[in-house]
Amino acid sequence: MIGYGVCVGPGTLFERTCLPGIERVRAPGSPVFTMRNQRSLFSAYNAMFDQAAANSDVTGLVMLHDDVELRKNPAEVAQSVFEDDSVGMLGSVGGSDTVSLAWWNERETRRGRVTDYDKVHDYGSDRYEVEAVDDVILCVNRWTIENIRFPEGHYRGFEGLGVILATLVRAAGRRVMVQDLQDVMHHNDGRGFNGLKDWRHNELRWHREFFDLSPAERLGNHLERLTIPAVPLRLAARRLAMRVGGRSDEVSDGETGDPVIDRLVGGWYRQCTRLRGRMLV
Repeated sequence: MIGYGVCVGPGTLFERTCLPGIERVRAPGSPVFTMRNQRSLFSAYNAMFDQAAANSDVTGLVMLHDDVELRKNPAEVAQSVFEDDSVGMLGSVGGSDTVSLAWWNERETRRGRVTDYDKVHDYGSDRYEVEAVDDVILCVNRWTIENIRFPEGHYRGFEGLGVILATLVRAAGRRVMVQDLQDVMHHNDGRGFNGLKDWRHNELRWHREFFDLSPAERLGNHLERLTIPAVPLRLAARRLAMRVGGRSDEVSDGETGDPVIDRLVGGWYRQCTRLRGRMLV
């Protein structure tokens, strides 16, 4: 049977939105694994993989954010996909040619379908092979539960897990797919990024581990890592410049709607594009 796993954040989103959806669709006896009061999504998912691995009846997991509402059972799609032993992971949306944790910037390769609270992201409802998935909801099979873990201490916080997990699965020789997981509703209230410092830390670490970097690029990667603590100061300086320039009411159509954050992440993405075609898996 396929179980469910949720890293539950503060507040009541899980009880109001996520848990009722799981209870509505899950098969009788299907377990629900939850982790609370977590400082890292990566360690939380490792722990839920450990719990699922200890239950021999669990053949897979649906892992979802605590603001996701299930209206139909994604396990029905996952069971069909995982009949192919070459597949280790399934998401609802994702893409390829990925050089950044901001996988959605590769607009031409985006595939899959998911609904946010105010819009539908529809890049096709068929089944597609991809290199990265969004971790809003993802499914893993028994092989991945038993064999894949995030290396202890390598990644921190809550940003980029879907991209990094997909890379680990592909590096281990399994394929990653996306398919419409049946009317998934993401009640995203515009929270955007939970930690920009963690985002950049994870992205730089992912580059060092899975991209063909020259010695000079590897040195530059380490040097940029040393500047991460200054990210809040950079954001404050940009906000001040916008206020002085009379642009404090400006909005963005980017991931967060915050032009300061979106420009910073966009700049990181432009730096990442030089790595196109240089992923090692």
